[in-house]
Amino acid sequence: MFLTMCRDYRIYESSHNKLNDTIASDPIAYKPFPKYNTPDWKKKWHGEHVACLGPRGRMLNESTDDEVQVYKGIPEDFPPVYAGGYDVIGLDDDVCFDRYSRYGPYGYGDDEFPEEVKDWKAPETVPEWPQVNWGALQDDCLERNKERYRPKARSPIVKIPSTVLPEPAVASSAFAIPTDTSRSNLENRDEGEKKYHHRTAILIRAWTGYNYEENDITAIRAMVSELSLQSGGEYQVYLYVHVKDRDAPIFDSQYEYDRILKENVPEELRDIAILWSESIFPKWYPKVMDWQVYWQQFMCLQWFSLTHPEFDYVWNWETDARYTGHHYHFFEKISEFADKQPRKLLWERNKRYYLPSVHGDYQSFVEQTHKDVLNASANSLIPPPVWGPRPWKLAIPPQKPLGPTPPTTMEEDNFEWGVAEPADFITLLPMWDPRNTTWSYKDKIWNYLPHIRPIFTPEDGQADWFTHPVFEQIDRRTFINTVVRFSKKMLQAMHEENLVGRSMQAEMWPSTVALQHGLKAVYAPHPIFNDRHWPAAYTEAIFDTASTVDEDTGEALEPRQGAWTEEADSPYNHDREFNFQGWSWYYASRFPRNLYRRWLNWPIVQQNWGESEKIDGGPGSDGELEQKRMCIPGMLLHPVKRMAKYKEKP
Repeated sequence: MFLTMCRDYRIYESSHNKLNDTIASDPIAYKPFPKYNTPDWKKKWHGEHVACLGPRGRMLNESTDDEVQVYKGIPEDFPPVYAGGYDVIGLDDDVCFDRYSRYGPYGYGDDEFPEEVKDWKAPETVPEWPQVNWGALQDDCLERNKERYRPKARSPIVKIPSTVLPEPAVASSAFAIPTDTSRSNLENRDEGEKKYHHRTAILIRAWTGYNYEENDITAIRAMVSELSLQSGGEYQVYLYVHVKDRDAPIFDSQYEYDRILKENVPEELRDIAILWSESIFPKWYPKVMDWQVYWQQFMCLQWFSLTHPEFDYVWNWETDARYTGHHYHFFEKISEFADKQPRKLLWERNKRYYLPSVHGDYQSFVEQTHKDVLNASANSLIPPPVWGPRPWKLAIPPQKPLGPTPPTTMEEDNFEWGVAEPADFITLLPMWDPRNTTWSYKDKIWNYLPHIRPIFTPEDGQADWFTHPVFEQIDRRTFINTVVRFSKKMLQAMHEENLVGRSMQAEMWPSTVALQHGLKAVYAPHPIFNDRHWPAAYTEAIFDTASTVDEDTGEALEPRQGAWTEEADSPYNHDREFNFQGWSWYYASRFPRNLYRRWLNWPIVQQNWGESEKIDGGPGSDGELEQKRMCIPGMLLHPVKRMAKYKEKP
């Protein structure tokens, strides 16, 4: 209990006045973009990067008010990364963002006097934010940059597309990426071979009845500006709104579509919103026999991809995720890391957390992981490493893998296959085999055995009783949290599986399809922090373990090499998930909301073990000139829910 409650407050104390004086007094514009329009850039890409209009009515290459700023340093005594790493992904770890430098361009501090905030270069103009049309700005930006993209990827999207299931040939064409379009920044090409740039849609998942708070809108402004407008349309951001009333005629009546949009989405976000409902999917995937978004979260992405084939990749994003750094930098570095990964032993690396205090440097971690996996496999402690597709042997009809056949044997491959190959699926937490764990949803499987599926009733909405002895034979992978990226081929494979009735719980479905179809799936170990003081030995015992367990005492018994987090002592078991409560990225954690609020200087509740609760943060807490305000590097946080400014507790 002491270890669980021993808090590390250093991150809250990472204040602006702990920076070097020269650094603190001189925030600089942060522009982590490619060197657009240089001779080397032009050799690789069609068209030119053209500056776009921003929310202040000025061109973004001329408007310093729209620039994110950073301080070139980190406050002294800043805590180390707990899992993953900046250097691993290629993210900048030598700059920090405070709330003004990060969100000033998007409305934070509009109601404050700049002279009352030390070392803040405040915007000189303030837009009428509710009147900003983010959708029109994105469409205008795409038009200015249209020569960079293939002809069929240059037009604004159709907001109410067809809900008719396309014929197989039409679907295959929509899911394909033309050969004249790049699949990634790192792909291998002949010298001088120009391509059109790929495009990525960001779908921020919302629903009718969602309460949009001030910071939700601020964060969305940042995403649109940094990902879409400043990149010249490489990304496009949408609010993807689930209409819970399946009978609402949103696809047949413009009046009803507009009415629901107006009643449920703030004015500023309406022209980036796309409405959808579950009513589409009984007609598309009748053999699944379940279409609830809770279980089948990605059917709507398959529909989006088929009806918007101009996008080569789709990110599924959540309204309660936040990134304290620059979005473009994060998204690009995550995809580049994934592209660089060789396929050999990739699934085995995917299952394991990189814990610097336990494993040392990342290369040592990788080498030791490979060594352990190969030894465990040779001694039949774990199955052979994945090499190529692993279709389900009893599938009716048989699975037809969409992934490639390995070019050689695993033994002959020198970690070359897959390098510079774009990832079909990217997660931000590991992918692991749940079969020997007690993870609650591991048997939520539809029709992998004909007509064997969970049946939900008003009295039993979870169908916790549902299982089948054959499920032990189905090799599958789980990941936690649905902030993930899909390629079109990944969505095609899921679509084709749903057509014949097969499916699984959302956090087990795309990763399993990738495994069975031989698609490239990558866990990107971005930096995660912990608000606990935990010794390396305790960290290892909780998050890097694989042992059977005494059912009566809970004591770890026999360890199984190479099966990290996949045994009865898995940290994902619900009786052990409390260990994640101090993580900066985990759905069950309390830390992200507190950290984010305190960074904004909004009040939070702090409590030391054995002491009463106390309020930290709020007006006056950061000094007379806000000189004690937090300054932190780019950090991905989730969940950040119920963010009313003066609501200390969720």
